[in-house]
Amino acid sequence: MKCGMNIIVGATGQIGSLILRQLKDANIQARAVLRNPAKLFDKTLEFRQADLFSLEEVKRAFEGGSTAFLITPEDPNSNDPIGDAEKIVENYRSAVITTGIQKVIVLSSIGAHLQENTGNLAMSRILEQGFEDLAVEKIFIRPSYYYSNWLPYLDIVKQYGTLPTFFPENLALDMNAPEDVAKFIVLVLSGKIDNASQKIIELTGPGLYSSSDVATILSKVFGKEVQAQQIPKENWRETLLSAGFTENAAKNIMEMTQVVVDGMAIPENPDKVIRLSTTLQKYFEGQTAIEDGIST
Repeated sequence: MKCGMNIIVGATGQIGSLILRQLKDANIQARAVLRNPAKLFDKTLEFRQADLFSLEEVKRAFEGGSTAFLITPEDPNSNDPIGDAEKIVENYRSAVITTGIQKVIVLSSIGAHLQENTGNLAMSRILEQGFEDLAVEKIFIRPSYYYSNWLPYLDIVKQYGTLPTFFPENLALDMNAPEDVAKFIVLVLSGKIDNASQKIIELTGPGLYSSSDVATILSKVFGKEVQAQQIPKENWRETLLSAGFTENAAKNIMEMTQVVVDGMAIPENPDKVIRLSTTLQKYFEGQTAIEDGIST
């Protein structure tokens, strides 16, 4: 199947950059859309600089494309994350209509079907709803919790042997490797997976992991005892603000966390979930190998 130009928004982000690398390796046409070209990992890639809040810049970025991969950027410095998401999605929608994009692949999240008080999950719902009535092919890809969300804690793990977590230590969650998600999206972009009849695709990893499981695996990877340590709910706000989140951004994270703790952030269609293959231990071993390579 011959592919047209793939427009990749969020080209310097976690998933977007992985997608671009794989598309380049497969010689599949792609255009990176990003705010800061200096952050592009490969300067030979075609790119368009765009502020997603500027409709005209988004339109120029989408021109000549046949498929658009879209995300909702999460900005911890935003004073209105939900309002920002609504503005960006409206610009996406207008650009898709104006430029004749034929297919939209949306990076959403498991839990996007939930209706209210879901914090950051609401941004995924807004992104999906922005295209529901458009006469274009659309696929909403909903991954589960990313393994990479644990990476910011690794320095604390190595130094103190504790793994901070917002979740109860024994709460088991679906998790997955970002690399697996990106590989799946590339298969969709390249036409190797025909999901035209399945608008919503929910992705998880090979199994459930609790914070205690994560700590046990890190114990094996680092060769030292690691214990999960839950951050009490009354300390969530303070912890997030100290990490650089604005009041409103912290509020959205806390609402999303509560939805997860309450067991609501689960697949909408559990019988149709696609399980990706990389285990958490294999993922962490890969990350530490990368760190070791950089330090030597």
